[in-house]
Amino acid sequence: MAPTKFQAQVLSKGEERFQQYQRLHNKHFGTSASGRILDFGCGAGGFMLAAHNNGLEAWGIETDSERQRQYLNIADRNFPDLRDRFHLYDGRLMPYPSNHFDAIYSWFVFEHVTDPQCSVREIVRTLAPGGTVVLHADDVRNNWDGHAAAPWPPYLPREFAAAYLEGLGKGDQSEFITNYVVYISTPTMVDILTTFGMEIVYANAAPERPAIPAALYVTNDDEARALGRKMRDSTVQGPTENMTIVARKPLT
Repeated sequence: MAPTKFQAQVLSKGEERFQQYQRLHNKHFGTSASGRILDFGCGAGGFMLAAHNNGLEAWGIETDSERQRQYLNIADRNFPDLRDRFHLYDGRLMPYPSNHFDAIYSWFVFEHVTDPQCSVREIVRTLAPGGTVVLHADDVRNNWDGHAAAPWPPYLPREFAAAYLEGLGKGDQSEFITNYVVYISTPTMVDILTTFGMEIVYANAAPERPAIPAALYVTNDDEARALGRKMRDSTVQGPTENMTIVARKPLT
């Protein structure tokens, strides 16, 4: 059965991201990813289905039950044998054995994870020795929020987020960004990964631009709103490369 327009977009974007992932994997490891792969924070499953189509044993895990519904609709139409490859995640233990996956991939998930230490521990636990991790996320130090597609002062207190977004002209984003986006950075993620024994192969550790200094002096909603208006008229653009971390689990 032909996919719906939404499902076709999910599959197309998934294939695009999978090919991008394989190019990055080849660059840093000298070979394409193969074997059993987990997409950590898989959304509606586009990447994992692309991985399956390219010969990998692909699995996905996600916290959002609506994304599970979307995935199952796609699987029912085109991949009925893969219905059980998607698992809901409670943010604690993943339902997989230790040393299970040859590769784990995550695309802009950790800026929503309130306990990254727990999630990284599970990634390392379920990754086989010699297995690889490729992780992308929004780095707070880059002065940009990808969800609002707008400049964002590093570590702006969350109580001022709604007023700042109102000044930006993006007040409709305030509930999501205030409640579901957390501040994370490449050095923080590198520290967690290395604490659990991972070898860092690549990490873009330096922010691409200096901080927005005026944000340091925001103490109320009026000041946050004024800063938002100022940044709305700025020429600040998104980073050319957001957080990208490539790592390997040692063989011993």
